[in-house]
Amino acid sequence: MIPFLSVIILTVSLLTGMISLPYGTRFLREKGLVGTNFQGASIPTSYGGVLAFLYLLLTIFLLGMNQLLPLSLFPFTLFLAVWAASLGAVWLGWLDDTLGDHDNKGLGGHIRAWLQNRTVTTGLIKAVGGVAIAAVAAFVTSRGGWWWPLHTLFIALVTNWLNLLDLRPGRCLKFYLAAAILLGILFIDRGSTLLFLPLLGLALAAFRADLSARIMLGDSGSNLLGIQLGIWVAAVSPPVVLLFLTILLIAGHIIGETVSITRIIENSRWLSYLDRLGRDPQ
Repeated sequence: MIPFLSVIILTVSLLTGMISLPYGTRFLREKGLVGTNFQGASIPTSYGGVLAFLYLLLTIFLLGMNQLLPLSLFPFTLFLAVWAASLGAVWLGWLDDTLGDHDNKGLGGHIRAWLQNRTVTTGLIKAVGGVAIAAVAAFVTSRGGWWWPLHTLFIALVTNWLNLLDLRPGRCLKFYLAAAILLGILFIDRGSTLLFLPLLGLALAAFRADLSARIMLGDSGSNLLGIQLGIWVAAVSPPVVLLFLTILLIAGHIIGETVSITRIIENSRWLSYLDRLGRDPQ
């Protein structure tokens, strides 16, 4: 039954995202939520806020299925963790999208602003708040114990990693979709998978618009994708796999802070090909 319900939820989410896309982009433009992308073009930004609203509506559909069917489809504690963490992460990203000055780059820049000038940046609030949200979600995925700090670190790093990737059209969503589709295939028979399919469908619906630079996810969007991906992986992975992935993420963050992820991608033939795949010619 779970695979059949997965198809239904994914289909409903995809259609919801496709139907809502023009209305969401128009809403952002009318409210002045536009930003300048890497090409200097002015396009609707912080589309993560739209995704969060649609996700909120789809959770009603998800809960309705869980209530009407004669069996419990997923752990309710995990549902609450995903739901609360998603909305919290989006709010922190939205705060940075709308109030952030973006003069301080990277986590190191926000920390230096605090240490040198006692300036509390929106980026610092997002980082500290993100760790707190990850810790609450990790309490559910790790079921407490000594693995809780590892789950917290992993979920926080995944969330920030997708934020680091969101510098070119489609880059963040490509990473998320590749990972989420793989997880969906591997764990299609698990009820917990149903919790993450609404966002997967919405992300698929927004992919082409993001890839063609008609919208920007913003920090709200990358935070939403990252927190859900982090929780999903943490919920299904054995500790040794999670430890290995955490080490890779730490290395990736060090590279991102000291070199440049974009520079590394552009200097790699295969990474550059994957990064540009499907993107409109510049």
